[in-house]
Amino acid sequence: MKLADLSNIQFISGYPRDLAKELGPDGIMAILRIICEAYKELRASGRATSIMSEPEITEELYVELLDVWKEADIPLKHIHEKSHGKRKKGRGKTPTIDFCFRHKWDPTSYFGAECKLLEENNSELYKLYVDEGVNRYLSGKYGEKCSAGSMIGYIIIGSTAEIINNVKIRVDKLPNIFSNMTKSDFINGFTDHYKSVHERGVGNTPFHIHHLFFSFT
Repeated sequence: MKLADLSNIQFISGYPRDLAKELGPDGIMAILRIICEAYKELRASGRATSIMSEPEITEELYVELLDVWKEADIPLKHIHEKSHGKRKKGRGKTPTIDFCFRHKWDPTSYFGAECKLLEENNSELYKLYVDEGVNRYLSGKYGEKCSAGSMIGYIIIGSTAEIINNVKIRVDKLPNIFSNMTKSDFINGFTDHYKSVHERGVGNTPFHIHHLFFSFT
């Protein structure tokens, strides 16, 4: 696997105003290749199964990602379960993105990956994918200083094509969408890569979401 050499990126004044624009298409694709290569290795290992929870699958994916990352030359740091430090009254967990690739000196500047379980005919999981995934990017809770991020759907039961179609229906109905969820570039042979573009009121806009659908059926 060949990864783009991004070691010479010079961030504006040391702090990216928009991390996605500074990385550019090659940089974003390099990150997506790392994620997809980690999935390929995880699938081959057999360690992740359809009966596991989302955090369990994500932990195993992240373990593989650490190995793949060693081959890359990208001036970002990888973080697992990044908390956004937003304090709420009463009990409850603050929003935590599953993993991200962040700027060394600015913890709020990162390319994120939010993971959700998906199964055919499970409307609750489809709803969670949008409400607690996509919408957290669009509200600015996630990735405020980056105009791109990723959603990873773990398909645990059912047809991949049917599940993707159901996700697409819900994503395309979101307000202020610039470009509907459509199939995007293959990533080292991985074909279930989609992209949607949205306007958002907080953070860099328009916002590009790369949807990756990883099957564990």
